[in-house]
Amino acid sequence: MNYSSDIFGLVSRNCAVKHFCNEKSFDDIFQIRMRDFVGNPYEYRAGNFASVESETKADKVTVKFSECRDLPGTTVELTVALGADDEVLWNISAVPGREYFKVEWMNYPQVKFIKTDSCRYLIPTAEGVILHDLELRQERAQFKCNTVEYAYNGVDSLYPAAAAAQFEALYDSECGIYIGCHDAADNPKVIDFMPHNGGAVPLLQQFTGGEGALSYSVVMRSFKGNWQDAAEIYRNWMEEFALLPEKLAGNMPEVLEKSPVVIAYPVKGFGSDAGGLIPNEYYPYSNALPVMERYNKLWDNTVMALLMHWEGTAPWAPPFIWPPSGGEELLKEYIDAMHEKGNSVGLYSSGIAWTQKSMIDPDYSLEERFIAENVADEICIGPRGEAWSSVCNHPLGQRIGYDLCPSRDYTVKLVCKEISSASKLGVDYLQYFDQNQGCASPLCYSKKHAHPELPGAWQTTAMQNLLDKAADAAGVTVLGCENAVAQPYMKVCKLNDLRNHLAWSFCGYPVALYSYLYHEYTTGFSGNGVWLHGNMDYEKTPFFPVWNLAWNFVSGNLLSVILKDKGELHWNWCQLWSVPAPEQEPLIKLIGNLSKWRRGAMKKYLLAGRMVKTPEVISPIRLVHTKIQEPIEVPAVPASAWSDGDTTAVILANSLTEAAECSVILPESVTAQVSFAGETIELAGSKLTVKVPALDAVLITYKNIG
Repeated sequence: MNYSSDIFGLVSRNCAVKHFCNEKSFDDIFQIRMRDFVGNPYEYRAGNFASVESETKADKVTVKFSECRDLPGTTVELTVALGADDEVLWNISAVPGREYFKVEWMNYPQVKFIKTDSCRYLIPTAEGVILHDLELRQERAQFKCNTVEYAYNGVDSLYPAAAAAQFEALYDSECGIYIGCHDAADNPKVIDFMPHNGGAVPLLQQFTGGEGALSYSVVMRSFKGNWQDAAEIYRNWMEEFALLPEKLAGNMPEVLEKSPVVIAYPVKGFGSDAGGLIPNEYYPYSNALPVMERYNKLWDNTVMALLMHWEGTAPWAPPFIWPPSGGEELLKEYIDAMHEKGNSVGLYSSGIAWTQKSMIDPDYSLEERFIAENVADEICIGPRGEAWSSVCNHPLGQRIGYDLCPSRDYTVKLVCKEISSASKLGVDYLQYFDQNQGCASPLCYSKKHAHPELPGAWQTTAMQNLLDKAADAAGVTVLGCENAVAQPYMKVCKLNDLRNHLAWSFCGYPVALYSYLYHEYTTGFSGNGVWLHGNMDYEKTPFFPVWNLAWNFVSGNLLSVILKDKGELHWNWCQLWSVPAPEQEPLIKLIGNLSKWRRGAMKKYLLAGRMVKTPEVISPIRLVHTKIQEPIEVPAVPASAWSDGDTTAVILANSLTEAAECSVILPESVTAQVSFAGETIELAGSKLTVKVPALDAVLITYKNIG
């Protein structure tokens, strides 16, 4: 029975599916991973079954797979149905042939998409990445498309983790296909694209918690447009079915209301984690006060000092951070002085791992405590009983150790104790869940913990429970994580260290998908730029720090900079201080100008507004050069659009050191108010042409169209 033809006959009623597919697109449509009671993996594909029966009734195809060649008795049932608006709904279930086998994950539907000339792929990791060459990514990128295995490395496109949403899309100039996992229970899953015969096949590795069926449908739907049109489909589903937190507008922490500029820097070392723990010119902490005050005046704005290498334990050595280096009084003196000026202080931390040995501080060891407190019962265990951690664990990295299981009371108590200590000292922001990318829960297969033996939705629930208790311990201290916080964890993590720049490390480029979906619920700062030093060609792209700030500004993110010695702004974290700094004046001028806009006329949009689709904007072009792909064209004047219900606002931010002429192309004529720093003018028409001042922004508002 040619089930692929039957499926194609049904779904080809959907014009976009027909555009990207043919009859062979649905061959070998699934991959299922099972494990036995020992933890051994067994994978099955459609081709492993000798008997396949396909039945079509009305708008539904049912395919039954039996007579499994490798595990007799195993059966799989796949259904493909047409829903409203020509949605294609996919569901699957599997029955293992023996009771001591359980389903670990299902990777489906593995539809083989044809590559068209202008095809682009959107994935939800790193806050939104557009890919155009999947083969190049697998060949040269740091972050390739892979299934996730124990121990999770923190950078794959896993949800809820570094991937913050449950959908992806492909599109060209004619149409696109949205592919979404409409899963309100937030089971962990990888959402990515793998290259296949010049085209693509989705990687939708969906963990089941040991169950043989998924409780939700994978939805394919046509759209016309770009990534924002795909995001709108997901947002509509999310706002109806997902459990979302209170919007920021009604629950805004004071520190975010001020829109400070984040200044991140270490108090020991000279620009990276290597090279020892020698106190630098910013230690003791109050040594940095003159630098903070200088930027207060230059930007006419408050700042948040975000400290690294401050821990009295060892840098990046979770879970213990307290007391601070030099003692509480030394740090409290700095915090109080910053508060007197209206500034704030934040601290980096390292999440819920367990550091057995620090690779930065050779004298730091928790080996004796590990034995005394029987921590072996609290850590995440692999499917065969193994125990190790991947994130930052390496002899040349930061530590060697394990991951703590978030379901354990031991983990929760440790986390709350450390967070409470920082809160009591008056710390404004604690990025405690740094290195838990997106606030990820690590994978755990322990048979001794009170959770299922295989990863599933229980992980998300456990992490939410831990976060709720952490929030109670934090009081008014704002909590956050590394990468944009994933959807189920936005309730607690209100400010996060963004990683949109990692899109370049995927052999792609960043889009503001995260802001489009979630800016009303949580926010982030433009990040410390880790990894940029290895991939960005700064010699050919010296303007990148300025452009990156402009891009993050229009995306609604707080602005952030990295400090090197002598109070200079640096390229990014992990760039040694011995490397000459970028040109300072453009950075300082741009931040000063954008700070005024964010606290002034653009505040209601950029603080916690609702992003909408950006109209076509014609802007000068710049080329971003990386070390792993061909130069990418980017607008010299990044743009975004926002709505407050009746009015649309288009925001333009010029990264050039000269004025730039830009045109906003609209589907119909409008009368618009164009606000510059010193005046407002009126323009009418469907093409609004403005000259954006150098290193500054412009606000264009008009009544909603349609």
